[in-house]
Amino acid sequence: MDDHTVTGRVVAVLDVVAAGRGPVTLAELTRATGIPKPTVRRIAADLVARNMLRRDENGYRLGGRMLQYGMRASEQQGLSALSTPHVHDMLARTREIAWVGAVTDSGVTVLSLAFGTNRAEIAGSFGSGFSFGHPAFPATAMGRLILAEHPELLDRLRRRPPARLTRYTTTSWRRFDTVIAAIRDTGIATEVEQGALGYSCAAAPLRGPDGTLIGMIGVTGRTPRLSIGRLTGVLRSVAEDITTGLAAGSLSPGVAGHGGPASPVLGSEHVIVGD
Repeated sequence: MDDHTVTGRVVAVLDVVAAGRGPVTLAELTRATGIPKPTVRRIAADLVARNMLRRDENGYRLGGRMLQYGMRASEQQGLSALSTPHVHDMLARTREIAWVGAVTDSGVTVLSLAFGTNRAEIAGSFGSGFSFGHPAFPATAMGRLILAEHPELLDRLRRRPPARLTRYTTTSWRRFDTVIAAIRDTGIATEVEQGALGYSCAAAPLRGPDGTLIGMIGVTGRTPRLSIGRLTGVLRSVAEDITTGLAAGSLSPGVAGHGGPASPVLGSEHVIVGD
């Protein structure tokens, strides 16, 4: 909705790009914001010049300056600082890929990722996270935690069948309902070779002081080496420690009482260790 203010129009353009499942075209920006096309073009060009947007032949994406802002936001929120030591500990325990994700308005952003050099290739597939519209989203443990929390989002995804990513991917929404019910019952999301052959994952929810799902901590690793049964207990304990820390006021002032992330958290820390 165009509020006809300079700030409002700039924020509207950034919001649409941030919520996009990929590059957003000028036509899509114009349609979504309701701002005249020449004005959208000028605003977008100014944002590109300031590195707040990046433009290529497919459209606009968030730029490097927004990533820097996101990193500062994550530090202010405290989730990254509070959870990163646990990520390193999970890496030491499992020698697999340990990570923490933050829930945003459009998906999950990876805040912290730690892995050995033997897992660098698969770790690269994490990118900065997953949007709700990404084909792999329902197959991931992080995506399943969110879907268990937000049935309205699950209903939206039911409009098309789940993408088959491997021969093990759950492609029936009826079977998927059983998976979601188990997550709600146990509080832990798991997946075995749903998104990539040879790799499995388990994740536990991280909650804000009011109980809102604000993120998750998980481990992804080679299926033969990953004992999901034993891992779930460890993850549950770690998640409880982080959640307790958040409730105790470990977040920066002004954030501890927030009902969830105020804006997408885009920064991330990647740690690679030798084998």
